[in-house]
Amino acid sequence: MIEKLLKDKRLPLILISSFAWSIVAHGMAFFNKYSYHDDADWVNGFNYSDTYGLGRWGRAVTGKLALLLFGGKHASTPCFLGLFTILCIALMLYIVCLRLRIDNRLMIVALSAVMVCTPAVTAGFGFMFTTPYFFLGSFLGVLGAYIYYSDKNVKTFLVCTVLMAFSTALYQANIPIDLIVLLLFMLDDVNSSDMTWKDYLMLGLKNVLICIVFIVEYFVSNKIALKIVGMEMSDYKGVGSYGFGGIMAYVMRVATAYKRFLKPADFVGRQGVSANMFPWSLMYYHILLVAVSIVLIAIFVKGVGSFRKIAQILILACISPLFAYFTYFMVDENEIHGLMTYGEVFMFIIPAYFIARLDENGETAGTGRLRAFLSKTAVVLIIVIGIVAARYDNVCYLKAEVLQTEVISYCNRLIARIQSTPGYTKDTPVLYVNDRSKNDEGFGGERLFDPIYTPTYQWNSMVNDYAWKDTMELWCAFRPDPADPDAVSADEIKAMPVYPDEGSIKMIDGVLVVKFTE
Repeated sequence: MIEKLLKDKRLPLILISSFAWSIVAHGMAFFNKYSYHDDADWVNGFNYSDTYGLGRWGRAVTGKLALLLFGGKHASTPCFLGLFTILCIALMLYIVCLRLRIDNRLMIVALSAVMVCTPAVTAGFGFMFTTPYFFLGSFLGVLGAYIYYSDKNVKTFLVCTVLMAFSTALYQANIPIDLIVLLLFMLDDVNSSDMTWKDYLMLGLKNVLICIVFIVEYFVSNKIALKIVGMEMSDYKGVGSYGFGGIMAYVMRVATAYKRFLKPADFVGRQGVSANMFPWSLMYYHILLVAVSIVLIAIFVKGVGSFRKIAQILILACISPLFAYFTYFMVDENEIHGLMTYGEVFMFIIPAYFIARLDENGETAGTGRLRAFLSKTAVVLIIVIGIVAARYDNVCYLKAEVLQTEVISYCNRLIARIQSTPGYTKDTPVLYVNDRSKNDEGFGGERLFDPIYTPTYQWNSMVNDYAWKDTMELWCAFRPDPADPDAVSADEIKAMPVYPDEGSIKMIDGVLVVKFTE
């Protein structure tokens, strides 16, 4: 089996293509270090017990295994962890191409581009300390589906559900990936055989049963893990309530999933934009590709002959957006951000699959020149989407570079003001007043770029982020002892001006007070 895989020319092509695209799209993130928000807090030493409360016990277990393997403390190393993430993506693509018999080299390069360059990966690299675990989970879910569809029996069923449950325990947003890959593999089975409606429904029910079982396995294992560590579920991003919002809310979420597939979020208002994987001109290329894909599917089913098979294929094609965009069904749109949307990229497999089958069936499956033109158009569009996404990724990282530099400069000025205050010593406790509401109007990084809402590059959160003190300690080596807020008179603080005005930093009763806002 391993020898057969090594001889498969698609594997080296996908690996080379994926790593090449990763340098083009994410080289700035690999060879620099952008660290703020959660990453600044966990850049060197990660408390894995915190992930239990988020329902991600798999990340805690995997993190501990990584420490046993590598030794030392966990470190948010961009090149090592970034390239490991790309390896997981490349292996996912290889498994899909292997199962779906996608052989066209240019199409494989195109798929590598979108799977590596999609802004969901860029969003992930804003959380470099943990993103590899998320994508490891994605890979395990795809592997589980491949194992089951290679030989459908009880043993492979159980292996599949366990891998998908663990995938979910690494990150709940892997659920859409599990669903859409199961659907894609079912689509191939349906297309490759002449199924009766009974067999079709049975195969669909087996897929549903896989989903039910792996979700139950996840819930049970999560309950056990929480009991072992003595923790309760957090409700961050709706994980504690598992996104439940009532029956009508789920009906509306189905509509939202299709809406975001057919019309990605724009920048009018802010609802949903941080989850938008098709910003700027990507939106229009995406819509055009959807139109081309619909025509390609129509050409394909025209040559199928059997009305039953046509109906079976079209049903799967029509529900595929819901599965790929299933995050929109799981939680309210306002709770979704870029890292949670990677399942969307698997929709690019749909046109790739039908093009592969059209080429396989020859002229009898289509209308000759029109089919060839649309196939080439789809490949070109996917490559263009990859290129435009790679450029967008670079702009995100450029913005991160500017924002981080601004904050480092801000912190250095603040430190200089603090240390030059009469009476200050290294042992002086410091009280920051309203430190999450600093005046950042002078920061130009946000205004220099077109609207970028991909987390964590959507605004300059570093200076007012919960982890801003970690950022200052990390980049400026300054973290004084905190002072007791009750040790300073509220009236004296009220009389002070706000930073950076003169008098906004003042020594009061042995405590250095920095007042940022009223």
